[in-house]
Amino acid sequence: MEVRKENDSNRNMICATDFGQFISEQKRKHSLQSNELAEMLNISKGYLSQLEHGKRVCPDQELLIKMIEVFNLNEEERSIIFDLYEKASGKLSPDIVEYVQSKDIVKKALRAAKAVNATDSDWEMFIDAIKNEQ
Repeated sequence: MEVRKENDSNRNMICATDFGQFISEQKRKHSLQSNELAEMLNISKGYLSQLEHGKRVCPDQELLIKMIEVFNLNEEERSIIFDLYEKASGKLSPDIVEYVQSKDIVKKALRAAKAVNATDSDWEMFIDAIKNEQ
C-alpha cells in the first residue's frame, strides 16, 4: 500500500511507501544529517539507519511522538506517519487508540457498526455527515 497525499496549499507531494522511507524523506526535508537526527531523537545512529532501511519498523510510541515533534509535522503528515506506523507494526495507530479510549460513545458507535456489518459506503456517509455539521 502506497500513501500519497497532496497538500493543496503548496502542492508538495508526500510519497512514502513505508515508515522508514517517510523518516528518510522528513530527514531530507529538514536538511538533517543522520547523526543530528539521531541525537535529536535520543537514539543511536545505527538504530536510525535500521528504521530508515526497514530493518526495524516499530519504534515505541514515545519515539513516534518524538519524531512528530522533531519534524514538526502538520496534521496531514501526522496522519501519514500514524498510518505507516500502524501498517508496519500491525497495531492500531496511537492517535486512534487514545481517541477511542477517551470517548465511550465512539466505542458504542463502533460496536453498533460492527453489529450491522457497516460497509465502507456507510462509513463514508457518516464521515460526510460529521464534516457537513462543522
